Amino acid sequence: MKLIDFIICDDIRQEVGGKVTLVGVYEDRIMINTPSPDAVRWPVPLRLGFFIRLLNDGSAPGIDGFDLQVRCSGKIICRLSGPMHIPPHHGLMNLFFVNSSVRVPGEGALGVELIFKQAGSAVCAIRPDLATRICVAAPAAAAPPPQVTRH
Repeated sequence: MKLIDFIICDDIRQEVGGKVTLVGVYEDRIMINTPSPDAVRWPVPLRLGFFIRLLNDGSAPGIDGFDLQVRCSGKIICRLSGPMHIPPHHGLMNLFFVNSSVRVPGEGALGVELIFKQAGSAVCAIRPDLATRICVAAPAAAAPPPQVTRH
């Protein structure tokens, strides 16, 4: 199993005709917007989507379950698991998950592990090399006062 893409976003939608729409794609930071850094009340609830594209090369046959774990500074903040049947040599696969109640405990680095299981035991783990951090956004600078020009 080889990781091709791992994208974190706000939402993922399955469109008519099989297309997938990613909404609000994050890059290296997930910014928590607030009037001031002191106004943040942790934990902060977020809706996060995870879009994962894999190449199933047959190296992990007989997969019947998965466990997706998302961590912030080492603490699990989101865990999704369940049954999954992936035939051997399936080729390119898109997996996507959306969790509307991720509770972020504070600023820190995100880490993700996607574990594929067979009969309850881990047979393959994907750990994307993320450089994504949760940060509090700096307050926006005050707008300059309006100016009146007389002619």
